[in-house]
Amino acid sequence: MQFFYKQRYLKRFGRFPRHEQLLILETDRQIQSYYATRHAPFGLRIKQLYARGAEKILEARVTSSIRIVWAERVAAVSFVLVGSHDDVQRYLRSLR
Repeated sequence: MQFFYKQRYLKRFGRFPRHEQLLILETDRQIQSYYATRHAPFGLRIKQLYARGAEKILEARVTSSIRIVWAERVAAVSFVLVGSHDDVQRYLRSLR
């Protein structure tokens, strides 16, 4: 599985304070581990938000207020957004 990071994701990541960046990096590591083992820790709370053909949009919780959103395709994962619940809702509306 290949992992990619969209510019939007990287830009938003840079805006978070250092302690939250560390939490985001740990969650990112857990997501990548999930794809290697297909076992996710309970606190990650992976949820499928949207599916279209072979593409799925999924979300995981970093904290109660920070989410990571990524797109899963056949052999690639693209991290598209890190932000709040409202940011995720806006992103999903933009897909329709």
